[in-house]
Amino acid sequence: MDGEKRLHLLIGESSFNVADDYVSAIRDAGFAVREKRVEDLEDLEEALNTQRPDLILCSTGMDELSPREIITALSAHNIELPLIMVDPDPTPAARVEAMRAGATDLIIKGDIAHLQLVVSREYRNLINYREMVSCKSAFGESERRCHGLLDNSRDAIAYIHEGMHIYANSAYLERFGYDDSEELEGMPVMDMVDTEDQAKFKDYLRAHAKGKSKESELDLQLVTLDGKGFQGKLEFSPATIDGEPCTQIIIRDHRASKDLEEKLQYLSKQDLLTGLYNRQYFLDELEVAVEKARSGTAETALIYIDLDNFKEIKEQVGIAGSDLVLTDVAKMLSSKVAENDTLARFGDSTFTVLSYNKQALGAEMLAEELRHAVTDVISEVGVQSITTTCSIGISTIDSRSVDAHEVISQADLACEVAKKGEGNKTHIHDPVADQEAGDQRDEDWVERIKLALKENRFRLVFQPIVSLHGDSRENYEVLVRMIDTHGDVIMPGQFIQAAEQANLLAIIDRWVIVHAISVIADQRRSGRNTHFFIKMSGASVVDEGTLGWIRECLQKHRLEGDAITFEVHEEDATHHLKTAKVLFEGLKQLHCSVALEHFGKGAKSFNILKHLPVDMLKIDGSFIHHLGGNRENQAMVKSITDMAKSLEKKTIAEFVEDANSLSVLWTCGVNYIQGYFLQGPEEVLEFDFVNEGV
Repeated sequence: MDGEKRLHLLIGESSFNVADDYVSAIRDAGFAVREKRVEDLEDLEEALNTQRPDLILCSTGMDELSPREIITALSAHNIELPLIMVDPDPTPAARVEAMRAGATDLIIKGDIAHLQLVVSREYRNLINYREMVSCKSAFGESERRCHGLLDNSRDAIAYIHEGMHIYANSAYLERFGYDDSEELEGMPVMDMVDTEDQAKFKDYLRAHAKGKSKESELDLQLVTLDGKGFQGKLEFSPATIDGEPCTQIIIRDHRASKDLEEKLQYLSKQDLLTGLYNRQYFLDELEVAVEKARSGTAETALIYIDLDNFKEIKEQVGIAGSDLVLTDVAKMLSSKVAENDTLARFGDSTFTVLSYNKQALGAEMLAEELRHAVTDVISEVGVQSITTTCSIGISTIDSRSVDAHEVISQADLACEVAKKGEGNKTHIHDPVADQEAGDQRDEDWVERIKLALKENRFRLVFQPIVSLHGDSRENYEVLVRMIDTHGDVIMPGQFIQAAEQANLLAIIDRWVIVHAISVIADQRRSGRNTHFFIKMSGASVVDEGTLGWIRECLQKHRLEGDAITFEVHEEDATHHLKTAKVLFEGLKQLHCSVALEHFGKGAKSFNILKHLPVDMLKIDGSFIHHLGGNRENQAMVKSITDMAKSLEKKTIAEFVEDANSLSVLWTCGVNYIQGYFLQGPEEVLEFDFVNEGV
């Protein structure tokens, strides 16, 4: 309580001089006092309707302002405030009577030291009371949000205490055939288990309660209300509900889970148009191939196939017609590659092949066969017959290969060399001969980025960040996309590296920041409590003009800084520690918040917090992936959140994918969540934070 404290004081006193003496004494105790004097109940009612005071100080000689009358008036306004009575010669009986009537104390008139001590004590109590009410409200809101997430989850979830149901979500009720949660409250969870498995379940619950069970999952035969059985996996985790400890159970239906898992696994690998493997699956397989080649166990070749005139085909027959051409080419390629090779649609008009156990000569022979086969494909699109050619780049994967990214870049570059002239050629990557083409490719990307900036062909998308602890703001992370001259979306992963090499990242940052500030200023003016998280690159961190420019943008749009949190990659902050500290301190002066993203991956993640004034830690997504079943990641997330709490910093978990991960994050005390479990990035700010976000 050091320093000046603001106090709205209501004084019940008929004498102006006496009231002034009270105010002077309280100011001498370190309070900045705003006082109002009242003499009767009518004055008191008017004062309470005008502004709620922090404390009431009243003389006992006021005929129309007894302690009981003051307390009655406060109750009518639903206000709880400390009431201090002042008497020139109080007796012990008078003090007891005043406190029974509702006063917090009765002091002797003229005892300045006692008055100052009592006012300071009651002010501290009042602040503590208000903080308690605020925390209680926030906790209630957090529980409401968590219940909402559980209620809307597609997983069957129940909470049990001493073997009895105390909560079940809609999916749980539906799975077991119940219409209302009240039917389950107080019902033993044992009733859901087949009689043959009940002994097994009892043994597990006893061991789990004593902390002797190392397993958090149990396979059981379960029974629905109408007696139908099904095999399910029960996942157990500690939880609380209404402040009481209990156990959360998530039930996975083996049959449904297996079918869904197979479908998801299939879809996660497949390009839906052609039926081939998709880009992500191919990259995963490429990583494995590179590791094997580096260890000397296998040599593989990457064949990179790009159709030469696909843009012209799309203009000629439209998107639907060009899709038919792609599927015809895909079918032909499938018939030509070996069964154990990996064939994928890698891009819009690009196909890739991992051809195993092939050196350069064998890969070139296969590539030539595929190139000739593409020219033989005739696609019938309506009344038109469409043919095409392709250019092919080849990169060999051996013990000298660095990583998958390098191999892809080499094959892509070789394909560009093959495209020179009219294309329809095959080229094996040659580091020396292809260098010129590589430099030209980088220059082309730089020109594309510069032209996109000039023509304003960047777009913002927004992904919601939902509070688990009562933050009522509509939080969104701001992300950027580049649009090419044909209107197609280019993801950041395709242009950020070129932008960084050409020193264009700070310019892109400024485009994002100024457009994001414009959007959020409009949101605030329309009455929405929107808050943006905006990424800032290392280039902007070291740019001395960044802070002043942000200040000007905020002033121009008349936006308060507390509407924005700037996110900086932990690695960038570590590499530029001094400049980051100066920037962060400046942003704090503008009332902006600062978050470190991808937190926890660095070797000195925790040490950096000693030097940087950050408000939030965005836990690296690698720790959130499959969090429910990964104890090491759970321990890491818990250590980060515990440390953040001790330093009074908030935490955000990104890439949240399922309810099981959410349960772990809630138990760990994470403040915010973000991910496709809630919603992916979209161009509009229409996420329902009340219903969907709870």
